Amino acid sequence: MSSNEMIKRSKQLIEELAKTADQFAKNIVTGSLNANTENDYSKEEGKSFWEQIELQIAEMLSSISGKSNDAMEELGQIQSLFQSGWKTISDTFEHRGRYWDAMQTLFFLVGRHKALQLKSSNLSETERTEQLKVLHQQNAEELAALCRKQGGAWVKAAQFISCHYGELPSVYRNTLASLQDQADPVAWDEIETVLKETLGENWQERFSSIDKKPLATASIGQVYKAQLSYGPVTAIKVQIPGVSERVHADLKFFELAASLLNSQFELLDLEQIVRELSKSILKELDYYNEASNLTQFFSSYENQQWEYPILIKELLTPRTLGMYFIEGMPIRQFLADVPTAAEPVLKELVHSFFKQLFVKGLFHADPHPGNFFVTPQGKIALLDFGAIGSLSKAETKAYQGVLVALLLENNEKIDVLLEEAGFVCPDPERLKQLLAQKANDDFNQLTKMQYYLEVMRQVQVKIPDNFVLMARVLIVIGGLLRQHQVRLDLSELALMLMASK
Repeated sequence: MSSNEMIKRSKQLIEELAKTADQFAKNIVTGSLNANTENDYSKEEGKSFWEQIELQIAEMLSSISGKSNDAMEELGQIQSLFQSGWKTISDTFEHRGRYWDAMQTLFFLVGRHKALQLKSSNLSETERTEQLKVLHQQNAEELAALCRKQGGAWVKAAQFISCHYGELPSVYRNTLASLQDQADPVAWDEIETVLKETLGENWQERFSSIDKKPLATASIGQVYKAQLSYGPVTAIKVQIPGVSERVHADLKFFELAASLLNSQFELLDLEQIVRELSKSILKELDYYNEASNLTQFFSSYENQQWEYPILIKELLTPRTLGMYFIEGMPIRQFLADVPTAAEPVLKELVHSFFKQLFVKGLFHADPHPGNFFVTPQGKIALLDFGAIGSLSKAETKAYQGVLVALLLENNEKIDVLLEEAGFVCPDPERLKQLLAQKANDDFNQLTKMQYYLEVMRQVQVKIPDNFVLMARVLIVIGGLLRQHQVRLDLSELALMLMASK
């Protein structure tokens, strides 16, 4: 069998697998809709499906054994992907109604990409680039549509990826960033049940009034404006009933998605993303964690020019979180209404984060623009403290040295600074050569941080987790600066860094 014939047959196999997955999903959906029971047979049918896939792959491997190392390697990857998929799926059958369309979509995503990989040896570089561009556009749109349909943790995952992972092709980041964490509100009677269970049957005595229309509805909780019986206005966050169980099931399914799609991107580890996403979302489920974060911020930044919620301890339970209410408007909405305010507001945002990073080493680590508000007094308000970052004094000093060198493009001693900051660089000279090249994004120095991370990964530099977390915060803020055409020159950045010492 010639190489071209093996590639053709391999492509046909993948297409057959995708069609099989499609039919499998349709059969199970039909069975689920028509049945009055929990469909115990579904697990057996699912197991049979995976066994059929393994049999087809085994036959393919046998037929081409020893004829092409490349083809064997490709098909071996496919085999391992599908073999590992069954265990994860079997654990989530309890929630199978949420996952049939997801399974179908993800099979097609990985199938298309594998097919292109297998036939790319017969394409010119121009053809391969063009086909890859079309593929990414199609896959990004279908992935975003899937997340939008699934809602909940899926939308949060889309936001997380678009904000934190610039290594992802821009078409994915831009498409996923368009999703908003605005779920359909849960009925008040369900929320009231949670309040009774957590604050007691007499929960209403704690308040003189409460607006039953939520201020915000997200994947995990809804926020209500209320006035305490002793006067202060509060924002109370109430966890949506059953959300913890759904989130845990979704995270298990994301593990499968990562195993299927991990081979698509050379500089991106989707399985690592799922691990980081899981940590982030699980922290958001823990309202005691957020309360601790608010308390730490209060003790560290009590007299700053920017604002953040103050905890109301008597309203804290595993499923409720009370904070003093902050009047304000989301930063994007504010800047859309008052575009002339973009420069002072965004520069103040940069300044506040420089203080967080380089004074106390305690910083807001979920820099989604929806978490930034502008108060009627024109102050920046930071909301949603489910995730924070913490740097030691040594890390703060070392990271500042690395950041200054990168921003000033002073690469002569970058290897020494990286070593002092805990980086492991196997090829310092290669790193210096790549850093000396001009970044594609030259709008401002903060947006270049993404380029620097990509270069480090290209040279296989081991980057400390806390530095990556810090860099991603700066990248998101740099993106806001670029979006609103606010420039920060090197002298301004240098002054901010000096002022933050």
